[in-house]
Amino acid sequence: MNAHIQDPPPKVEPRVTAAPSIRQLYWCDFPQDAQLPEFWKRRPVIIVSFKNTLHGAVTVVPCSTAAQPGNKWAFPLQTTIDGRAAFAICDKLTTVAVSRLIPDKGGIMRMPVGEFDDMLRLVLAWLPVPSTPPSPPQGVPPTPTGSGA
Repeated sequence: MNAHIQDPPPKVEPRVTAAPSIRQLYWCDFPQDAQLPEFWKRRPVIIVSFKNTLHGAVTVVPCSTAAQPGNKWAFPLQTTIDGRAAFAICDKLTTVAVSRLIPDKGGIMRMPVGEFDDMLRLVLAWLPVPSTPPSPPQGVPPTPTGSGA
């Protein structure tokens, strides 16, 4: 039973003029009603999803300018949105509406491939891995594992 019926949140027009691309840095207006340790307030994010649309959602890694001593999931950034030292917080992968993104007044920064790949490796290290090998696609017989002869 749903004891508390809520109205859906509003659909907000994007403040960017083109669909965000992977490796780009934007400001993101996170919700003000967040609950710690969730991210809140305006902060930089790095786009990690691809095939994004202007009116859809994007997956991002949020960034922080606060020092991250002892946080093994904090990736020190060389490329920053405002020139301040910052860290990508790789264990806080999240999805937000494109309408939450704001380009920096200096333009949209894009991480170099090498730096992005290094950060992405840390993101992927945080995610679990499957405990079994993948199943063959439906209708395809499994490949024999023995030597056969």
